[in-house]
Amino acid sequence: MSKITEHYPDHNIVGEENVGNRASSSTYVWIIDPIDGTSNFINRKKDFAISVAFGERNRGVFGIIYDVMAGKLYRAHKGSGAFLNDGKLDAIHTDNRLENELIAINMPWGTMEEMRPCEPLFKLGIQARGVRLYGATTMELNDMAEGLLGGYVQYYVNSWDYAAGRILLEELGCKFTDLEGNDIDMLYSGGIVAAGAGLHEQIIRSLNAAASETRQ
Repeated sequence: MSKITEHYPDHNIVGEENVGNRASSSTYVWIIDPIDGTSNFINRKKDFAISVAFGERNRGVFGIIYDVMAGKLYRAHKGSGAFLNDGKLDAIHTDNRLENELIAINMPWGTMEEMRPCEPLFKLGIQARGVRLYGATTMELNDMAEGLLGGYVQYYVNSWDYAAGRILLEELGCKFTDLEGNDIDMLYSGGIVAAGAGLHEQIIRSLNAAASETRQ
């Protein structure tokens, strides 16, 4: 934060820890999460990352995710591709069939009544080949970038958790929307779906159908 302020004193800064956060009239914004996966950091000593994104006028410019313990640096600059360390990542390829894909589905845990709004996510998970939970958005988005997960669904997430990963994955052909399929801006917080276009369409269709059944 201090380095950014030193070189770019008028830029906006948004971070999870609220240290050095600043709002200004500038069109530039830094979105920073110093440790995504804090519980993993404390209990597992791995599966946590540093995440930094930079944008201009609600357009992602570059994103960086560093998987600290694995020594993996993911980076992307808009229009220039995405990279893992020194290697360029390939565009996302899925067969667009939900039943053949592993997806990450994240939701709050509580009583059955408290979890009732998450019912569409449960129904979605049943349709996939399997569900994976990593305890860190960056880890799940990194695995999508490497082709190890087909999609990511989150009941509620903050911008600093996914901003860098979004820039990375959009360079690989991934689509990011809210849970109803609507476009989201860089600082959006709420439900998110991320996947390649074909699989994304299936996920949204499933969630919308289940949500409609729940309301009836």
